[in-house]
Amino acid sequence: MQFVFPLFLFALAALAVPIIVHLFNFRRYKTVYFSNVQFLREVKQETSSRSKLKHLLVLASRLLALAFLVFAFAQPFIPNKHNGVTTGRKYVSIYIDNSFSMNAVSDGRSLFDKAKLAAKEIARNYSADDQFQLLSNDFEGKHQRLTGKEEFISMIDELEISPAVRSLSEITKRQKDALSRENGKNQIAYLLSDFQKNMGALSVDSAVAYNLIPLAADAQANVYIDTVWFNEPVQLLNQQTQLIVKISNSGEKAIENNRIVLKLNNQTKAMADFSVEPNSYIYDTMTFVLNQPNWNKAELQVQDFPITYDDNYFLAFNVIEKIKVLAFSENKSNQFLDALFKNQAEFDYTSTLVSAFDANALKGNQLVIIDNLKNIPASLAAAVNAYVTDGGAVAVFPAAQCDMESYNRFLNNLQANSITGFSETQQDLAGINLQQNIFKDVFERIPENMNLPRIKKYYQFTRSTASNEEAILTLKDGNSFFSRYPHGSGSLYICGSPLDQNFSDLPVHAIFVPMLYKMAVLNIRSGNISYFIGDKTRVEVDAKKVSGEKVYKIKGDNVEFIPEQLAVGNKMLLGLNEQIKKSGFYNVGLENSDSTNLLALNFDRKESDMKFQNASQLKEQYPQLNINVVNGANAEVASVVKELDRGTPLWKLCLMLTLLFLAIEIALLRFWKV
Repeated sequence: MQFVFPLFLFALAALAVPIIVHLFNFRRYKTVYFSNVQFLREVKQETSSRSKLKHLLVLASRLLALAFLVFAFAQPFIPNKHNGVTTGRKYVSIYIDNSFSMNAVSDGRSLFDKAKLAAKEIARNYSADDQFQLLSNDFEGKHQRLTGKEEFISMIDELEISPAVRSLSEITKRQKDALSRENGKNQIAYLLSDFQKNMGALSVDSAVAYNLIPLAADAQANVYIDTVWFNEPVQLLNQQTQLIVKISNSGEKAIENNRIVLKLNNQTKAMADFSVEPNSYIYDTMTFVLNQPNWNKAELQVQDFPITYDDNYFLAFNVIEKIKVLAFSENKSNQFLDALFKNQAEFDYTSTLVSAFDANALKGNQLVIIDNLKNIPASLAAAVNAYVTDGGAVAVFPAAQCDMESYNRFLNNLQANSITGFSETQQDLAGINLQQNIFKDVFERIPENMNLPRIKKYYQFTRSTASNEEAILTLKDGNSFFSRYPHGSGSLYICGSPLDQNFSDLPVHAIFVPMLYKMAVLNIRSGNISYFIGDKTRVEVDAKKVSGEKVYKIKGDNVEFIPEQLAVGNKMLLGLNEQIKKSGFYNVGLENSDSTNLLALNFDRKESDMKFQNASQLKEQYPQLNINVVNGANAEVASVVKELDRGTPLWKLCLMLTLLFLAIEIALLRFWKV
């Protein structure tokens, strides 16, 4: 047991006063006349014994009452075994959870306000020379140092709710870093939070005394838009598209007949009613037509209260007018390519003779096809090499009796396997590489005995381990029939035979159409339709070749900054570094340029999950002696944390014992007649 104000113990010297009064209590004697004094000595002896016992009990009551009164002023306490705090300067780190979930209400007050009040009370109960660190989810630079009590309290008033999300391990590591700079032994950490389960586990240091204060809100429901994606890989102008929406309910109550609304470029495009069971989710599909080319803004909305930050979901995506396909042929266009691409609304298809080759014609095409050329001219080979390196997709269907030497020069420059010969041995395909992107999501169900194209005549290729070949269609003898070679930022596709039924059944087989379509579509880099604020993922945009020292800028409502920039091939990766705090749409582009990308940012959905750890769960998870869990759910947090550093206070008990012994003294004097 220890005392807050030990100097008051000197007042115990006052215990001598009742003792002195007891020893020198001179009573006045009365003369009593007895008619018969036969039994006088016997009565005197009995009365004297009872009187001494009464006076001793009264003296003991007075002494105990006075002693416990002195103890009450000295404020005794039993030290908290968890914190191990000793005398001297203390170094205190206090984390206040300022995430969105702390907006939840308990007893008419938000958990965030309760946490701020509790942090102030903690600070006020330390000495003036103790040092403090304030920590929040923002991880601001000014919160990385220790300050005095008054400055610390003023910094608490400046805290606001933030979209930043941190794990418990990140938080405790920051606290450890700040406290470990001091050589003092009294390192104390407080964590005031609702302790969402998705915050992970603590990363504790044995030298720090941790005090966990879980704050519990009133029971509430929360329905929110979890994730959104398009059903189609590419969004085309005037085409019907489907948007898949995952709607989650993390509360304990069912959501009935709520409504989700889709706005496209500030116009309502679709709406639907939905219901979600507690702690469950549903998928809904929004179908609409895209009638505006280039960048589009979409916003999904649901109605929910009181947690509203996750009721909106923003999307930014590029709508392409047509998929551009260019085919080079020897003397006439290919009938199978014409049937696939010509007169199709979603394609802008051009077939040209190689004799009319123009290097500039390759730019802007999603797919370039080299079809049935006897040889590949050097000018075409150089232009295709640059086109693929810069991110283009090229499909090669060689001619019968082609010039292998010119083809191999072309293939070697693109780091592809060389042609070694021609085989007229009829073979079946062994299988399809369904893990390759071309065939991903193409088949709903794969038949056990799938009918595959029959190969009648084909070119054979080397099997070099130095190449990055991805076999897509493989023959039963192990040779590749159709392969992809990544090169630079693009792709080269090589087929082992011409597009001719005399060589294979591929041009008339069911897999031919999705193959060519996916080759073109996969080269359209639409990028992410949205990002989460605080996510470490870099924003990817097309890098434009410019002269001078121009840099990319991000602009939005009341914010404009130059992000961290890293050029990778023909892409530019931009780091936001938590400089954006508000969800919505932002423009990304070079300085003084009219060409911009559109960026959609949403608040992190981790805060939407209403699953928390209470005091008993935290105690079970962290049984370490240097971790103390305080139940702040059923009382005013300020009053609970006020005496955390002092352990278990005993002054109230001392005061009650003082009153008890005074009552005993009064009872002895009034009711015990001697």
